[in-house]
Amino acid sequence: MRKRTYQFGVLILVAVVSVISRLEAAETNPTLRPDYLTIVKDYADAMIKEGRDTYGKEHSPLFAAALNRKTMKIGAFPDIPGVRNGDRSLGGANPQTEYGLYKILYRLTELTGEINYAEEADKALKFFFTHCQSPNTGLMTWGEHIFWDFNLENVGGKNSIHEINGKWPFWDQCYMLAPEACWKFAIGLWDHQIANKKTGNFSRHAKWSDHGPGIGADFPRYAGQMIEIWTDAYARKENANRKRRSELVTAIAVIVGRMESNMKSSKTGYLLAGTDKNHRRIVWPGSNLELARCLWEAAPHMDGELARRMKKLALQQDIHFHEMPHMITSGGGFAGTIDSVTGQPRSRSMNKPYTAVWATGYGYGIHSGMANRCYIRYLQLEEDHSGLALKYKKLILAAADQYLTAIPDSNRLQKPGALASVITLMMNAHQLTGKKKYIDRADEFGHVGVKLFLDDGLPLPRATNKHEHYETITGGPGFMNVLLKLHEALSMASREN
Repeated sequence: MRKRTYQFGVLILVAVVSVISRLEAAETNPTLRPDYLTIVKDYADAMIKEGRDTYGKEHSPLFAAALNRKTMKIGAFPDIPGVRNGDRSLGGANPQTEYGLYKILYRLTELTGEINYAEEADKALKFFFTHCQSPNTGLMTWGEHIFWDFNLENVGGKNSIHEINGKWPFWDQCYMLAPEACWKFAIGLWDHQIANKKTGNFSRHAKWSDHGPGIGADFPRYAGQMIEIWTDAYARKENANRKRRSELVTAIAVIVGRMESNMKSSKTGYLLAGTDKNHRRIVWPGSNLELARCLWEAAPHMDGELARRMKKLALQQDIHFHEMPHMITSGGGFAGTIDSVTGQPRSRSMNKPYTAVWATGYGYGIHSGMANRCYIRYLQLEEDHSGLALKYKKLILAAADQYLTAIPDSNRLQKPGALASVITLMMNAHQLTGKKKYIDRADEFGHVGVKLFLDDGLPLPRATNKHEHYETITGGPGFMNVLLKLHEALSMASREN
């Protein structure tokens, strides 16, 4: 153990000297950008070597979701404003908040030819899908409230509540590594997340350990993500002979019907956030855009009337989104929370009526986050629905232009996920226009992010500029993944010029 600690101490020292020297050079010569590729590789190497599960009775290749950046150990870490403690994965792994790390590992193998990066990602995902699944429900220990606890060797987190936390982009790898577990998860969502299989009434919350679905919190984003998972499982040749495969089409049709019904019950016609008393007067535009994205991805794999309904429902979200009173083109924000009766932006405890330039927390976001959702819909609609696509383009560029002059206040709490979102928006704007000012601004924000979260030379980014530990819930892995994308975008721009 002493030898291993010494070796890692040398690794940390080399990384510190390397990163600090690059930052000092950039300070002396502003045209010299940080070496983003090396910074990202240092992060990946550190996580592979010292960021794994070495706790409890069974050690595993899983990556820790929170670590002391100096010792690379799990532990108790201070509260983070805007982050609910019940959502944190302290002491374990949560692949859905770590997705950026997995993207980095697979991409580094593609870029460098070093196969070990992808192999280490495969090891972790194979273990997760074969060891960290409820034997009763098929649900995984991931998402917004639960994680795999290294010491317990079991589920950890808030009341064992399962809730998906976004798109999972690694089904190809996971079906290759653990096809039975992937299928069990897909059918488990239908069996144990949906309370009423006739009406589609469900909640984004369900018990992980045993059958226990909720009702009324039938959020559109969650409906879309389940539909996307079911469609992926249905379309896969690995599942062609599954006895229950046709039930997935039924599941998709039922949830599409639920969303259609929820939209009809709204005074404005806008799709409701949910149907229980806490959500029936709320519309979340970003959630509805996520439903539209998922439906658009899924519809080509369905046939006939169901495919038509899916695309129609998606397009209705686009039409409604452009009807909403956004202020982004006049220097304000996107409507983030709408009253389903009046159609006007509203406040609600943790929700704010409009997006902001920088402030992020639970239930509210920044301009770039919504603009990046718009960009995805722009790409999906560009070919066949150019009118709607052009409306999205206008909103995207209006948001991007605000960040040409806005800078984050380093005296206030900043999260790496926010910088990642803004850098992504700048790269998206560059893709839309070809204008150099956007890619240059992305690079400038890359400088800012490195200085805020990596200026001490340690290979893992800070949880925030005010917190010295590493924690995935604030977007550190996503930020590092965006730095890798920025490296590639800048390299391509340089070749083109």
